[in-house]
Amino acid sequence: MGKTLSIAPKGGTKKKRKRRSSWRDYGLALGVAIGIAVLLKIFLLQAFRMPSRSMEDSLLVGDFLLVDKFTYGAPLPFISLRLPALSDPQIGDIVMFKYPPDPERVYIKRCIAIGGQVVEVRNKVVYVDGSRSQDPPFSKYVDARILPAAENPRDNYGPQRIPDDYLFVMGDNRDNSSDSRHWGLLPRDLVIGKALCIYWSCAPQSRAGSGAMEASPSQFVDRVFGLPQRIRWGRLGDWVN
Repeated sequence: MGKTLSIAPKGGTKKKRKRRSSWRDYGLALGVAIGIAVLLKIFLLQAFRMPSRSMEDSLLVGDFLLVDKFTYGAPLPFISLRLPALSDPQIGDIVMFKYPPDPERVYIKRCIAIGGQVVEVRNKVVYVDGSRSQDPPFSKYVDARILPAAENPRDNYGPQRIPDDYLFVMGDNRDNSSDSRHWGLLPRDLVIGKALCIYWSCAPQSRAGSGAMEASPSQFVDRVFGLPQRIRWGRLGDWVN
């Protein structure tokens, strides 16, 4: 009796190979994209969301920033080393840093003085090396009271000489900021990077009726459709200074 040979169609095998090859390509592309994103975050850029009012009106709650880590020398993960810096923080730079009392938290403030300088606050006025420091264009004061140094260092501080490798930082909302006046000087090695630009900005949702128990379908719809009105379109792409 003759044997019947079964021959698999060649087209099906080719399709399977193509499919496997496509999945490998997609996986490779995804891996490369993730790798590039991780490298960018470690060495070049980091995103930051402004959580408080301490930098008003330069930065607002709900501003999303890109922070340049490369210029100051990006800190390397898992080891206490960083890449060589192109420059050090300068007076007027808005810097992101690890909060000295709790390095797990990240803050953003403006550099007021650097190592070797003397900073003093007299009746809310900031002096650096004896000369009055010009307030940033969008800084503000929200409390007319002048607090004595013995009660609170907010309005009267120093004079304090800044050691090498330290910074003195303050929020632009001078009466409503926890900064070097309150928790001390900022070590240079805790600086992460320099604020670069605002890539997204959205006003916070009103707290009125925002509790989970009070939320209704109509309120949820209002929040969704009200989003375009809360987006600060004019701030998107603004450079931080």
